Amino acid sequence: MRRLMLLLPFLAGCEWVADPQTFTREEVARFKAKAEHPAPPANPTRLKVMAWNVKYGACRVDFWFDFWGDRTQLSSTEVDDCLARVAGIIREYDPDILITEEIEVGSKRSAYVDMVRYLLEHTNLRYATFDETWDARYVPSEGLGRINLGNAIHSRYPITLGERIHQAERTDEDLLTKTFTIKRAMARAEVDLGDRTVAVYGVHTEAYDNDGTKQKQIQQIYELLKGETKPWLIGGDFNELPPVCDEKATAGSAESCDGKLRLSGFLDERASSKGTPYEQPPYTPSVMKQFYDDFEPYIPLARYGVGEDHQRPYFTHSVLGPDGVNDDGRPGWWNRTLDYLFVRKGETWTDADVLQEPGRQGISGDPSRASDHAPIVGTWGLP
Repeated sequence: MRRLMLLLPFLAGCEWVADPQTFTREEVARFKAKAEHPAPPANPTRLKVMAWNVKYGACRVDFWFDFWGDRTQLSSTEVDDCLARVAGIIREYDPDILITEEIEVGSKRSAYVDMVRYLLEHTNLRYATFDETWDARYVPSEGLGRINLGNAIHSRYPITLGERIHQAERTDEDLLTKTFTIKRAMARAEVDLGDRTVAVYGVHTEAYDNDGTKQKQIQQIYELLKGETKPWLIGGDFNELPPVCDEKATAGSAESCDGKLRLSGFLDERASSKGTPYEQPPYTPSVMKQFYDDFEPYIPLARYGVGEDHQRPYFTHSVLGPDGVNDDGRPGWWNRTLDYLFVRKGETWTDADVLQEPGRQGISGDPSRASDHAPIVGTWGLP
């Protein structure tokens, strides 16, 4: 209560201490690279796509809420070094469309670096939009201070419209926490390819809610895609596991799936996280089933397979990096799938992959040291 009383003068001021994000759907600013980039081919028939949660330019620095470290701030040198790694991998893969989550443009913890602009100037991507999901002039918790975080869409082709679409909000937080914490929103951009315009969506759903908000957000995403009239692509961090224990995925009985998908006990979990606001709630993979039934995933469930030996090459997330070990002495590595790409049913993906390590899709950079999420990629055959 004392903290709230101290903040009341700021809350009563003329400017937001934290953006309440009362919009439903609104247009956002668009940006263009200042550097000269090669012009892309006109009227393409396919697009190379990458989606990546870039962990606010922290690479493998362990932050306090991950329970493997105690850091709250980064130096400008650390951010620049990390973004150089990220941009290097992006340049090597050279996507036409890049969707990023946890990207920041003016946050104290990431040394106030504009990461959207950095990627515009250090890759072949010429246009971008940024969709704020956490805009607070001052966050008192853990000395975070100024936060400006969100999702971004970068493109080699002109972006003619950028939007953010408000998502369901959590109901399990007190007023003070809710005022100063992240509020989820979908990013949507319309990209002009010359002979057609496509819609690109970027998403990052809740991770630690205990009131079913994530499931509501995933359902909202599904319904928006079903109503989209343009050719569309969606990518991002759904914070949910794939529904591999499904009869269609295994070509067998539902019972044959029992125990084939790990739901808890991941190698990067720590006992110290139990009972905290950052304890992982139970996963509900079934909410993703309709995406696989009604849309075209970049990695089909049949390819993903049953059992960790088959699934491991497509894991996209690990809090613990490859240079660390867990409490049992096991080295960190990707241990679950949370990130996805989808297009409309009947359209095609080729060369789809998860860039877990050097050598995947010909890259020499090491994604396992560039974020706690691996970049996911594929080539979308345009309808």
